[in-house]
Amino acid sequence: MKKIITIITATVLLICFSTVSAHADRKTMEGFMIGTGVAILGAAIINGINRDARPQYTQSYSRHNEYRHTGYRYGYKNKYHRKYRQHNPRGHWEIEKSWVDPAYEKKWNPGHYNRRGSWVAGRLEKFLVTNGYWQEEKVWVRH
Repeated sequence: MKKIITIITATVLLICFSTVSAHADRKTMEGFMIGTGVAILGAAIINGINRDARPQYTQSYSRHNEYRHTGYRYGYKNKYHRKYRQHNPRGHWEIEKSWVDPAYEKKWNPGHYNRRGSWVAGRLEKFLVTNGYWQEEKVWVRH
């Protein structure tokens, strides 16, 4: 049904725009508005034709490729049904602070006269790019 409606709409639009010429010059925005409207309508028609109305389902698999009821999502809560006891991980998180050194960049400083008028020879000099800072990292410490 959608395809028939879109085909009829497209043919009516093509007939209307092919027979009547729209006068648009630089002083008015008619040409821009007509072009934009045709582009939007054409994109909607093309998307309507290419998109099917059928829903798409994603296929999800469990760990053992078997269907599991939603009631068993979190495992058995009863201790008699469990074969093994679940252990908590041994350890804890700690925050370590580490110093990140400042970054310097070496650039060539050409020879020049200083303020006193004496000649200074060219040399490589270090210029600061980023300052040093403390960085905090989260680290797992085992017991």
